[in-house]
Amino acid sequence: MPLIRPRQVPLVAALGATQIIGYGSIYYAFPILAPAVAQEFQVSEPFLFGLLSAGLLLGGFAAPTLGRLLDRIGAGRVMTMGSFAMAVLLILLAWAPNIHAFGALTILIEILSFAVLYDAAFAMLAQKRPGETRKAITRLTLIAGFASTIFWPLSGMLVTEIGWRGTQLVFAASHLLCAALHFKMTTTPVMDALALPTDNAAPGPAWVPAVMTEAVALRAFLLLALGFALTGMAISAVTVHLVEILRSLHLGEAAYLAAMVLGPAQVAVRLMDATVWRDRHPLFIAILSAAAIVTAIILLLLPGPASLIAFAFAAIMGAGAGLSSIVRGAVPVALFGASGLGQRLGRLAAIRSIMGASSPFLFAWAAAAYSMSWAVGAALALAVAGLAAMVVLQQNLQRNGIVPPLRSKPRVRMTA
Repeated sequence: MPLIRPRQVPLVAALGATQIIGYGSIYYAFPILAPAVAQEFQVSEPFLFGLLSAGLLLGGFAAPTLGRLLDRIGAGRVMTMGSFAMAVLLILLAWAPNIHAFGALTILIEILSFAVLYDAAFAMLAQKRPGETRKAITRLTLIAGFASTIFWPLSGMLVTEIGWRGTQLVFAASHLLCAALHFKMTTTPVMDALALPTDNAAPGPAWVPAVMTEAVALRAFLLLALGFALTGMAISAVTVHLVEILRSLHLGEAAYLAAMVLGPAQVAVRLMDATVWRDRHPLFIAILSAAAIVTAIILLLLPGPASLIAFAFAAIMGAGAGLSSIVRGAVPVALFGASGLGQRLGRLAAIRSIMGASSPFLFAWAAAAYSMSWAVGAALALAVAGLAAMVVLQQNLQRNGIVPPLRSKPRVRMTA
């Protein structure tokens, strides 16, 4: 195994902590707090989720601008300012006098979330760990994968003890801690693992981006964006309605047990990426992720024992979703390099968010207007199209000598 410089673990661990807080307070706490908010403001819970969707959609339009800032002034500064802004907005949210103020603040939080979540963190790792970004991203997602495990019960406990307003104040304080950690990261020196000594085992390959013509690079980016967006739409539609889908299999309370498999499956597959697949090109992992999503959704349409299908579906779906978090940062770095990564991630996030914001609503509409099977079939069509885009991208880049064949495994370390 390659030796790790002393500062690497604190950087990844600190980013992991801020991602747990970010995803936990911005996303996973929302459905837990929604009933109390809806009751106080006398609105429906679907209305609150509509506000969340509107924020996600508008956040997609803001992502390219925030992405350019990551490149221009550095991810550390952007994440510091973003965390401080989140703290201020959450304080204001706790004091919101009416649903109009609450809605405006919720939408603004979602618009600015790009500055503190995965895409910004991936840019940070690319800037601070240029020689081992893929490995650092995998480790980061392993840590951040516990956000739901921590924040679902934590949010429930807090809202019971101090109400939703008090809970938002606690979250605001946690974002001030994130701001301090992100500010500290701005002073972390850039370290390139390619120069690190090793002990007994040879390090995994550091995928150096190949030189592409402008036409090849543009086609690669568009196919990557399409693949990410379509696969993301399928993941979003299915995971948001996960329990509802499983209950349609007539599992009763076992549907909740099957749904709980999703989280451990995400963590397990990220461990696989860090060990078994660490020598594979990230595009191979992206295709594996898309194929897992397709396989999981197909299971829902097959006859057979409902319990077995449900647990297998949740496990494979979790694996695909777990890998998708890694590849959305690792693939752009491997194909295009770290230069301009923030803007590139911003554009990818914009396409993904704008296309994906409507998928949970469209899935619910299809299930109500036609049937759950029809809605699942539509999600499958999206997943298949996303996988096809990834495979076409792989074939195009392989023909140009930019990526290796899918079945190949590198035996020597690639260097610049």
